[in-house]
Order: sequence, then C-alpha cells, then structure tokens
Amino acid sequence: MPFGSEIALTPGLSTFERWYIKLLGAPILGLRIRSHAILPLLKEVGRPRRIADAGSGRGVITLFCARTFRQAEIIGLDLNGAQCELNGRIARRLGVSNVHFRCWDVLRLEELGSFDLILSSDNLEHIDDDLGCAQVFLRALNPGGHLIVHVPHLTRNLFGWRRTNWMDIEGHVRPGYTRDGLADLLRQAGFEVVRCFYNYNSVETLANDLSYLITGGRERNKPLYALAFPVLLGLAAVGSLYRPRRDGTGLVALARRPLHKKLPS
Repeated sequence: MPFGSEIALTPGLSTFERWYIKLLGAPILGLRIRSHAILPLLKEVGRPRRIADAGSGRGVITLFCARTFRQAEIIGLDLNGAQCELNGRIARRLGVSNVHFRCWDVLRLEELGSFDLILSSDNLEHIDDDLGCAQVFLRALNPGGHLIVHVPHLTRNLFGWRRTNWMDIEGHVRPGYTRDGLADLLRQAGFEVVRCFYNYNSVETLANDLSYLITGGRERNKPLYALAFPVLLGLAAVGSLYRPRRDGTGLVALARRPLHKKLPS
C-alpha cells in the first residue's frame, strides 16, 4: 500500500482524487521526503510501548507507527481539532485500534503521562521557546526513551546555491537550524544526541522547490500539482538514494533521555 494512501478516506474527495491517492499515496511531497529520513530511525528505538506523535498533522506518520508497533499505544497530537477528529475516523475505518488522536498542545505533553518514543516533525521552528519544548519532551520520556526530530536547515541548499529558508510558511517563527545548533539545543535540554544528520539533498530540494512554486505550501493549483506530483515524487525518490553529508536543506536528530541523570530544573 503506498505511503499515506489512507487519506483517500477523507470525506469530500472526488472519485478521481480517491483513486489518485490510492495509487500514488499521500500527495504531499515534503511529507514524503521527510518520511525517507524519519521512518528508518524507527528500527533503532527498540520496542516502545507508548508513542507520541507531537504535531501529527494528517496522521500519516502516526498511523505508520501504529502499524509498525502493534503492541504500542500511539497518540497523535495536534492543535487542529477538526483534523484530529478526521484522523480518528480514518483510523477506525481502517480498523487500527492502537492509535488515537487528540487536540492537544505539545507543550502540555507531560500531562498525558510518560512515553518511550516521541516524534516531532517540523514543529520546533513553529515554537518561540524551542528549548522549553525540548525540555518538555525530555520530561515526558521514560529514562532511555527516544526522541526523533525533523526540522528545516537554516538555509536551502541547491547544488551549491544557498539562500535563507522560506519564512512565509504559516506559523514559522524561525527559518530553521544549523546541525550544530540543533544538536546543542537538544544537549542543553538534557538529551544524549545519538545522531544528527542532514536530509533534503539538492535533488530532493529541487523537487520540493518546484512543488512549492506550484502550491505555495497552501494546496493551490491542484490540477497542475496533480500532473506534476508523479514526476516530482520520482525525482525525490532518485534523490533519496543518497544522504547529503553537508549542506542539506533539512535536519534529522535521534536523541535519547539518559538512563541515570538528574533532569534540568
């Protein structure tokens, strides 16, 4: 089943849109590119029993986790209550019983108990107090629990051409991070950084830039995007064959709460 094809169950879609999504999966190019970097890390986190997707959006990664860790309880959290309700309806239609979605502020994550794994995909750049958010994640994890973070890099890098990352994306309070800056932020919060690496190489960035030119990040020009998406997805798939050693447009970090260390006050 193509990644994210469950969103074909979204009410109000035309017959063409449903079959298009069933065939190609979620037509959200940035999500597809991020997933290439995030999902392989799930093999490195053991067998978590409680997982929080902090900023679950369309719920695609949340549902992937629910299928991957069938013994775990998965909670998808987002401030968009209508989207959370829709995600829950889709999960029930799919018969996925170990996941539920809540309209919830990730800064209140501790109130939902402790977790073994927290995912945060493109959230920190939306939060003024990103250090405070990282500390919330730390306190919400069980000792030895893992955090997987994806954020944009400070600059967009396209075959040696560097420019400041887009700031007109709704809700962004900063364009992004450097690799050292993200790692330092997590260490300052109290995490052990297992790995911190670039993603979005130049080929993937080119595909994403072309996607953004069509949609503006706001789902506009749908007919044109429907024509372009298969080509852009193929271009991104070629790009996913190698990981940038430097100058990627995105960053991914795998971090762990120490087993024996006093938490920062």
